[in-house]
Amino acid sequence: MQWHEISIEIPYEYVEPISYLFDRYGHGMSMEILGSDKVMLRTYLPSTSRQRLAHIEVGVKLTSLIQPLGELKNEPLPPDEDWQNAWKSHFNLLKLGQHLIIKPSWIEYQAEPDDLVIELDPGMAFGTGYHPTTYTCLEALENLIEPGMRVLDLGVGSGILTIAAAKMGAKNVLALDIDSVAIKAARQNFRRLGILQQVTLVQGTLPNPQARPGEFDLIMANISSRAIRERGAHMLPLLNDQGALIASGIINDQAQETEEALEQAGFVVQNTWPKDDWVTLVCRPNSISV
Repeated sequence: MQWHEISIEIPYEYVEPISYLFDRYGHGMSMEILGSDKVMLRTYLPSTSRQRLAHIEVGVKLTSLIQPLGELKNEPLPPDEDWQNAWKSHFNLLKLGQHLIIKPSWIEYQAEPDDLVIELDPGMAFGTGYHPTTYTCLEALENLIEPGMRVLDLGVGSGILTIAAAKMGAKNVLALDIDSVAIKAARQNFRRLGILQQVTLVQGTLPNPQARPGEFDLIMANISSRAIRERGAHMLPLLNDQGALIASGIINDQAQETEEALEQAGFVVQNTWPKDDWVTLVCRPNSISV
């Protein structure tokens, strides 16, 4: 059967609607970061799936009425290559921080004695470590996490931050995401890695009855500047007095207004982790305002 690679270059903020189209009508999906605000999405279709391709084309055209997008490309794969191998070829081993290794499940790797290997299958969900926001979240997490901590992962995606927290010694993690695709991908990763007992996985956001005041030592929120600003007041009461917030998904141009919103919510920004045109903020409760 002849397979085709369907690809499009889009602004980062339109990853969600186009990912939905590729997830629903395509086979497999990969995301390549092209710069601070551009992403290449790819999915795969057999040449016989004309109706599925038409659905994708219509969805892209409708989205283009709101924001101009790149060209939707349709290129045949070599005869000896299928989609299952093609989409995986866009991921490789990633080393970051002091000891972290992000390893897709299909790649073989001989770990060094002090390596902390996080193995995952990205599936259709965002969060592979390649994007600057996930990269810097993991670096900040490596510096903040301590054994026995209680952690909240807001916007779990593929589950990469939850997996890292669990492997670094978190006692338990409450993982939230509004996206059912992310919940499915995360659950599969947690089950394969044997950490389901450490994780409570819930489809939803804040406020949430599973998240109780003063319960958490650490909150990880790799979502967006707007979502962080809107949920800052909900996150603060969930932390204990010594707790910390890792806030990410913030473009440099949005950093100041995000910091101001978090300060108004009762946080103080302690540290910043910039990478490319993105920044991750590490915040603590402001004891004066609490």
